[in-house]
Amino acid sequence: MLFSNASFSDWNLVNEESKINFISIKASNFAEIHTFKKLTGSVKENGEAKITIDLTSLETLIPIRNDRMGKLLFETETYPTAVFKLSVDLKNLLLIQVGKSTDVEYRGVFEFRNEKYSLLVKLKVTRLNNLSFIVSSSEPLLLNGDQLGLSIGIESLRAVAGLPSISKSVPVTFSLMFRK
Repeated sequence: MLFSNASFSDWNLVNEESKINFISIKASNFAEIHTFKKLTGSVKENGEAKITIDLTSLETLIPIRNDRMGKLLFETETYPTAVFKLSVDLKNLLLIQVGKSTDVEYRGVFEFRNEKYSLLVKLKVTRLNNLSFIVSSSEPLLLNGDQLGLSIGIESLRAVAGLPSISKSVPVTFSLMFRK
């Protein structure tokens, strides 16, 4: 027996050690990094993983921009969270030796504004010790505002900020720590 029952218990996301970032590009060549401060999630013993992003926790380092993006883009009063779900092969991931990493790909479902989007994610899973591991993007995830129904919000942000343009393509990166 390679695993005890504890090996297959739930793994919980550690918010203080985790982050999801995205980059916005305005006026063709000004890029800015934004992050979400409140994340929750877990990987269940059956391999079902779920990450919930509190969209109201957006941090752009400019309070009025936080407010505008929440109201105009994400519509956080109606849609305060986004959720990403996928099934992982937890048994094989638990075989990763401490200090080692492996690259994996999974197709998951992004639930955003009452819609579901299938997304392929490329992950690097690193085993820190017997009680924790980090899951990070091995390459950025590219999201498109048109496909996510954000075109009106992007245009509203552009107009209120007096910008000539805001890119609708957004690279997203993440580093998520899970602890048993």
